[in-house]
Amino acid sequence: MARFLLLHAFPFDASMWDAVAVGLRSHGHDVLAPDLRGFGSAPLGDCEPRMGVLVDDMLCLLGEQPAVVAGCSMGGYVALGIAERRPDLVAALALVDTKATADSEQQRAHRSRVATLAESGDEWSAGMIDGLLGATTRTSRRDIVDRVVGVLDRAPRSTVAWAQRAMAGRPDTRTTITMLTSPIAVIMGEEDTMSPRAEQDLILDAAPHAMWIPIPEAGHLTPLESPGAVTAALLRLVAARDA
Repeated sequence: MARFLLLHAFPFDASMWDAVAVGLRSHGHDVLAPDLRGFGSAPLGDCEPRMGVLVDDMLCLLGEQPAVVAGCSMGGYVALGIAERRPDLVAALALVDTKATADSEQQRAHRSRVATLAESGDEWSAGMIDGLLGATTRTSRRDIVDRVVGVLDRAPRSTVAWAQRAMAGRPDTRTTITMLTSPIAVIMGEEDTMSPRAEQDLILDAAPHAMWIPIPEAGHLTPLESPGAVTAALLRLVAARDA
């Protein structure tokens, strides 16, 4: 039996992993799927916006018991922070629709604009649905589209601003991946335009031993768009760890 830590994407909460968690538990695994700071039921607090704050939170949650750490998008940044700080706690690492590179200057400027729009009460998520969901989901999965639209509408503006600034300041973590000896899976929706294949290739270059697992007909939110395939990928990762 494995212990999983599932880390959600921005601006969601732990519920984005619900279907995957059910699948993992049905195979006898233990699953932790927390709300990251400011999302869901977790208070934002008054810490400065740094990804390291979220890493600290998750290290407190883990204690001294290792886990298979899986992070989607922003959750992947947190997962990489855990691997950098405490590689001994990462029994295996799943990077789901995420990046290991730091933001470019243009990307940081965009995050700053989003943070300012959120704080000022203006529309901050215009066009984001097209980046979050794959074309197949947008055209044929109205239930998923409506769910994501609702998440964007309900996201606390203070948390949106905090998270955008925290993500803008994150470092390049490819060295962390290179040094990690635990099994790694790189999971990507084939229709993901926010963390495109070029970014995944950079991760794979840093970790040639990593498993590459593309998910067809899914975009940036594979745990929502294709939970069965993501569950299967995580079970494959555990099998590799046990082997």
